Amino acid sequence: MRIQLEENQKLKADLSSSLSSIDERLGMLQGRVEDSGYRFSELFRKMEKEELAPADTTGIPDSLKAKVSVDPQKLYDQAYLDFAKKNYDLAIQGFSEFLSYFPKSKSADKAQYWVGECYFAREDYNRSLDEFQKLLQNFPASDKIPSALYKIGLCYEELKNQLRANRYFKEVITKYPDSAEAKLAKEKLGLENKKR
Repeated sequence: MRIQLEENQKLKADLSSSLSSIDERLGMLQGRVEDSGYRFSELFRKMEKEELAPADTTGIPDSLKAKVSVDPQKLYDQAYLDFAKKNYDLAIQGFSEFLSYFPKSKSADKAQYWVGECYFAREDYNRSLDEFQKLLQNFPASDKIPSALYKIGLCYEELKNQLRANRYFKEVITKYPDSAEAKLAKEKLGLENKKR
């Protein structure tokens, strides 16, 4: 009986030690869970702040500022992604929204250019012409002007007006002689082969 009592005490001690160890591990786990919960709530707060932070409203008329909750770069990038995926209607919508919200943005000229490209890709050459003309009128200092002039020439070519097409090809060559578009325009006019 004494042996059994000693064994019981030993089992009790082992059990107590095991429970202590389990309790210690549970405490550590609880600390980790609390730490993770804290980190999660901090991350969630940061995300909320970023989502609710006001967008950059530089160049937006005061009358529209209250309505704007759009990130200009995200809107432009999404429209360009739609263009790249050949979702031209969505791209036109995205670039048009970008232009209405951010008409003075440093990317506004490029957005205008891509609207013209979308219509060109859809083979709506009259609309494409209109959009490229808007680029020439509204953004005369844009680095997209040589491309727009060349595309206008292509539009007129598609519309079977070679005389006007040639006028724009010549304009690209004259005003932007070192551009890639000037080389393409020379090819269209047959000037590249004459030099060789």
